[in-house]
Amino acid sequence: MSKRYPTTRGEPRAPETQRASRILEIISKISAAPNQWTRRSLAEHYEISERQITKDLQVIRHGLRLELERQPSGGYYFKTLPRLPAVSYSLAEALAIFLAAQAGRRLAGIPHEELSAAIARLRSIMPRELQPLLQDDGAAVPPVPRNRHRERILEVLTRAIAARKSVDLVYHPASRPGERTQRRVDPYAVVPNGQSWHLIGWCHLRCAVRIFKVDRVEDVTVTDIRFTPDPEFDLNEFLTAGWGVTRGTDQPPEEIVLRFTPTAGRWVAEEQWHPTQRSEWLPDGSLEFRVTVPVTEEFARWVLHYGADCDVVAPVHLRTWLAEQARALVERYSRVNVEVGDLLVTSFQPRKEV
Repeated sequence: MSKRYPTTRGEPRAPETQRASRILEIISKISAAPNQWTRRSLAEHYEISERQITKDLQVIRHGLRLELERQPSGGYYFKTLPRLPAVSYSLAEALAIFLAAQAGRRLAGIPHEELSAAIARLRSIMPRELQPLLQDDGAAVPPVPRNRHRERILEVLTRAIAARKSVDLVYHPASRPGERTQRRVDPYAVVPNGQSWHLIGWCHLRCAVRIFKVDRVEDVTVTDIRFTPDPEFDLNEFLTAGWGVTRGTDQPPEEIVLRFTPTAGRWVAEEQWHPTQRSEWLPDGSLEFRVTVPVTEEFARWVLHYGADCDVVAPVHLRTWLAEQARALVERYSRVNVEVGDLLVTSFQPRKEV
C-alpha cells in the first residue's frame, strides 16, 4: 500500500518510524476533536486495518498510560488531556530557557497567555535567592502587540513540521504586489528574523528550497501527504549562506568590505552579524568590516541605514546601488541640502513658526 505514506523525495520511512508518527498524530487528532474519531474512521484515514488501529490505541492507553476512553457511539476522547511528562533541568538550563522565553515576548506570533504561563512555571522552580531577579519580567520586556493571524499560521506550520506533512499555501509574493499564488511546500522549519517569522521549505512549484515570509501567507492547509526532508539539506548551512534569513538564489557569496566611522564602528563591532565577519580597527579610528555573503536586498538595506557613516570599499556594484539610492533621496527631499559628490547630508532645519 504505497500510497499510505507517500513521500516527495528520498527513501520511505521504516515501519516503526511510521507507526510512532501515526500514534502521535492519533493523539493529536483525538485531543483536537474528542468523540469524533472512531476506530473505523481512523482505519479509513490511515488506510490500514481496524485491527492495527486497535493495537495503536492499546499503545496509547497502556504503553503511554493516557486516559483514553470510548463513547457508546464509538468515538474516542481523553478523560484528561495529554500533558508532557515532568522534565528535570539543571539551574543553568532552566535559567537559559527562562531568559529565552522572556526574549520570546518580543516576537509577535507566540501566544502571550501560553508564554506567560510557561515563564511563571519556570520562575517557580528557581532557587529562592534568584526570585527577586526574575520578577516583573513583563515590565522589563514589554510584549509586542498580539498578531492572531500570525499565531494561527505559525501553529499550523509547526504542527505540519512535526508531522512531516506538506502544506498548501495561499501566498502573496513581495515581488508581485496584489498577486495571490498557490504553493505546495514541504515545511522544514520556521525561523524568526527581527520582528518577522519565515518558513523555510521545499517549494514544489520552484523545485527548490525557498523562504516564505509568514505574514504574507494568507492561508495554510495541512495535506495528508507525508514528505521526507532532503538528506543533503542543512538548515544551519542554508542560513549561514545568506544575510539574516534571506539569501540570493542567483548571487554567489562574495567578500564585502565596509568602512565605518569611529562612532558607527563601535556599534557594529559589538555585534556578531555573521560567522564570516572580520573586523579591524584602522589607525584613523575607523572600523574595517569584512564579510562573505551574497549581496541581497536585505544586506544592501542594512548598509544603507548607516548612511554617511558607512563607506563601501567593495564590491563596486554595491557602491553603485547606494549612489543611486542617494540620488533618489536627493530628488525626493528637495529641502535637504546635499552635496552629491561626497554624499554629505546636512542636518534638516525645521521651518520656524511665524
